[in-house]
Amino acid sequence: MGKQTKAILNNILAVSGVVVAISGIAVMPVSAAATQSSSIANGFQISPVSTELTIDKGQSQVVDLSIYNPTNDISYDQIIVNDFIASNEENGTPRILLNGQVSDPRHNFIALVTPVPNVTIQPKSNYTIPITIKIPANANSGGYYGAIRIAPASAPSKTGNVGLTASVGSIFLITVPGNLIEKLNLVQLSAAENGSSSSLIFSGTPQVLTRLDNVGDIHVQPFGSVNVTNMFGKIVANYQFNDISPRANILPNSIRKFVDNLPKKSWWGHYTIEENIAYTSGSSNLITAKAGFWYMPIWFVIALAVVVILIVTIIYRIVLHFRHPSPRRRR
Repeated sequence: MGKQTKAILNNILAVSGVVVAISGIAVMPVSAAATQSSSIANGFQISPVSTELTIDKGQSQVVDLSIYNPTNDISYDQIIVNDFIASNEENGTPRILLNGQVSDPRHNFIALVTPVPNVTIQPKSNYTIPITIKIPANANSGGYYGAIRIAPASAPSKTGNVGLTASVGSIFLITVPGNLIEKLNLVQLSAAENGSSSSLIFSGTPQVLTRLDNVGDIHVQPFGSVNVTNMFGKIVANYQFNDISPRANILPNSIRKFVDNLPKKSWWGHYTIEENIAYTSGSSNLITAKAGFWYMPIWFVIALAVVVILIVTIIYRIVLHFRHPSPRRRR
């Protein structure tokens, strides 16, 4: 439905509200499960695809990455370490920083990873790559976000080898404990149609759109409940917010958009969305918000428009009659 048509229908709804009153929401997602594996076009797979760790200052931890070579040739590969930040798309997909760039020198993930030599992976076999993450004693508290990628390397000979046609990688979210600030702000709560915010929906299944801004210095996983009530105050839909395993993360200094489908049913009239979101277990950090929307089937809007036009026409003719009464005939 075009913007101009929607604007006209919004105006019609505004007028009809008066009549009614008179008559009575290309890399692995951060939220991917750690038990899944990442693969690319030629079939190479790496697992886990995402790892979240809390490591104290002065401590280290080893994570074993497993990569599978499904081809019939030997693969010669290199291990590449990158920082990442949240993309501008607000969908939770990280943006890998290439060429040694870091998101924040105080939270440089690259500096935490012990260098790994090139690897050779035999045909039709798995290869385990130990990744050592070491936190310096003087490290800054907070979040360190990076990716370990496996990409083609120069082979010792020009024959009998195959490289990855594209890099495949694993995401890491590291927390170094300390005096951390966890803080989310609600940017937007609204109904949505096909992923776009709208307070007036004419067809399809309505959605709930939530945009949250992480203004703290560590990633958080929001959770909570959402209720939708009709014009009579009855709950017609409810669900748990971010109810996946593991829950989706929101990185610091980024906004993440969540779009949740409401159940398929006969939607009609005015509804209110009530959202209660927490982001720190056992704390009083709670975001509470409400938003309303109208669901008007297009046939109803057309019928209402006809009624409004008829009422306006009648009122106009009455006013015109009293302003310009018909002249009386002489006897």
